[in-house]
Amino acid sequence: MNTKQRINEFVEKLQMMMNDNYLPSNTPKVTVKMGRKYAKIICRDSVYAFVDVNNGNIYKPAGWKAPAKHARGNIFDQDHGMHCCGLYGVNYLN
Repeated sequence: MNTKQRINEFVEKLQMMMNDNYLPSNTPKVTVKMGRKYAKIICRDSVYAFVDVNNGNIYKPAGWKAPAKHARGNIFDQDHGMHCCGLYGVNYLN
């Protein structure tokens, strides 16, 4: 399976998590904006996460344009990287 397909599956899983935890009238829409190096996952007009398109690593955003330094998970994990995701963004490092 290629990285773009896996990113789309990751976005679908995030959307399902949002659907399960918000009222239908207030559910945020999760979208993806593909770039050369990173896919930017957007939720509620802010960056939820960055995904490296080369290896599938999931990063917490450092800002609108760049990810934080250390990967939190990977979309090729069994759970599609959902273990590092919360309702409000990618989890901090332990």
